[in-house]
Amino acid sequence: MIDRALGMAGLALTIIGIVVITLFPKINRNLAWTGLVLGLLLLVAAGVSLFLPNGQAQGPTFSGNCNNFGNNNFNCNTLNFGPSRATFSDELGVQLLAHMPEKKPISLQSVGSAAEQKVGDDVQKFLEDHGFTVKRMSIGMMAPPPDRPFSFSDTPNQYVITVAPSAH
Repeated sequence: MIDRALGMAGLALTIIGIVVITLFPKINRNLAWTGLVLGLLLLVAAGVSLFLPNGQAQGPTFSGNCNNFGNNNFNCNTLNFGPSRATFSDELGVQLLAHMPEKKPISLQSVGSAAEQKVGDDVQKFLEDHGFTVKRMSIGMMAPPPDRPFSFSDTPNQYVITVAPSAH
C-alpha cells in the first residue's frame, strides 16, 4: 500500500512541478523545481519499495489433499492457505540469551492454539536447559494481539517473553 501512496504523491508533485514551470513563468523557479525533484524522488521510492521484502512477512503455505477430475473440477478435502507460523530455533535462542546477562526469573506468555503452544514449549525447554526459572502462562487470545512472533522485555524483577507464532 505504501508503494502506491508514494507513487501517487510522486506523480502528483511531478505533474504539478511541470505545470508550474510551463504555465506560470513568473512564479519562483526554485519552488517549481523543488516540487518536480521531490515528485521524481517519491516516484523512485515507490519503485524501490516494490522490490523490498515486507519486513517479517512470511510466504504463504499451501497444504491439502486436492485431486483434479476432468476439466479443472477439484475435489479438496482439507485446504490450508495462509502465512506460516514462526518456529523457535537454537540460533534465535542464542540471540535471546544475549539480552539476558543475569539469571532473573522469566515470565513466558505463549499465545495461540495448541499447535502454537508447542513453540512456547520449545522456548521454555531451551530456557530451562540454560538454567533459567520459567513461569509459563498459556493464553488463547491476547488483546491487543501481538504484532511480532517473539517479543522480549527486561523488567527490574524478571524477563518477560511473549511467544505468538502466528503474529505478523
